Amino acid sequence: MKQSESFPFTLEQDAVADWLSRLDVKDSIASGATFYAALKKIPHIRLGNKDLLAVLDILTPSVLLISDNLISSLLPSIIDEGSVKPKSRKLARLSSQLLRSHCLAYCHASTAQSLNEKCKAHAIFTAMQIAGLTMRTNTLISERNSSTLWQKTGELYQIARNEQLIPISLTSKIPAFKAHKSISSVLKRNLLFALFDPYPAPAERIIGYFDLADRIADLVAFEKSLNPSYNFYWDGCNKTLHQDTPAIPDENSLIFNTEAVAQHLSNFAPEMEGQDDFYFTLRQKISGYQDILDSVILSKPEAYCYTADITPICERLKHLERIFKIHRLGGPMAKAEVLSKMELVPMESEFKMLSPRQLHLSQDSGKSIKVEWINIQQTKFTQYILGHAKNEGLTAGQPILLYNQQKMPSIGIIRKKNQELIPYTTVLD
Repeated sequence: MKQSESFPFTLEQDAVADWLSRLDVKDSIASGATFYAALKKIPHIRLGNKDLLAVLDILTPSVLLISDNLISSLLPSIIDEGSVKPKSRKLARLSSQLLRSHCLAYCHASTAQSLNEKCKAHAIFTAMQIAGLTMRTNTLISERNSSTLWQKTGELYQIARNEQLIPISLTSKIPAFKAHKSISSVLKRNLLFALFDPYPAPAERIIGYFDLADRIADLVAFEKSLNPSYNFYWDGCNKTLHQDTPAIPDENSLIFNTEAVAQHLSNFAPEMEGQDDFYFTLRQKISGYQDILDSVILSKPEAYCYTADITPICERLKHLERIFKIHRLGGPMAKAEVLSKMELVPMESEFKMLSPRQLHLSQDSGKSIKVEWINIQQTKFTQYILGHAKNEGLTAGQPILLYNQQKMPSIGIIRKKNQELIPYTTVLD
């Protein structure tokens, strides 16, 4: 297919300006659909000696305006109802997809076009700026953030680092881009906003947290080694940010220190936590949950059984449900037994029909359910507890089921793992 048949303009600046002059950018829906149809084809075009970067720079103000108009038209209902109405989701996604496609076009220009150092730095800088705006839009409309954009961000950062583009000072006439003067600064903003993970917050707060990340991004410091309290690890490929590093970190990975950010947030804590329930959780995450760890109530730990991850938790709940049913049907026990030691036993008439390995409730055929133990201590913040478990496999973000014979099971999330001989697990009930 010829370029003229698949693309609405040739890749010359005059042609693009003429095409833009014939579009009504105030009609955000129609012009947004037209832009999106064109932008998503750009990464598949062979550039030759065409200057794609110059073309994209001409398109950028219009793309940002259209995307912003689309999401602004939906914001009142998102604020009132807490989410995008089903009938408006297509428009919300158009706003996001416009930005995503434009970002990918800059990624294409960064790698497929021959550029001098300054121009390549500008292309990478702009791609990361638009990636951040895409993240904000996706969060506002409760859409999952693009793993492709995170992978591209990692690739572009490696190019910038390998070709020594990081120190280059950059400026932009676009208002949304003016807060940052370097590739590193924009990447810090994106990482910080991802670390905030403000999906549960209302729309106004999401916008506020993005603006906060914009303002304080340069408080983030890239490090070479991990400090367990304030450092986070990004593998350079996906949006997951960890507080625990792998045994052999990938060469594309980044460790970034948030201690200065945590101190900045604590300066506003009394005021913000009075008006924003999410702020406390955000501040604890950034600071490595130091307030929680420091608030442990000194007492004898309680022993609990635990199961981590969704599939094992579901299996364990089925196991416990059977036990509780047996308990109810059988009446009160003469002596309380540990739940983990209980099992279903067939009727005497059926006993000879079953093999011994079938007498155990199991997750896998022929294997008894393994019981893990954790010692729990309470903290002054009732929604958090501290657990000590001898299991190196636990990681932050895992769901966890806690149960013992005295209390009903409860489900939480592992929020932090300390790098010590006996890992500490902070659990959110």
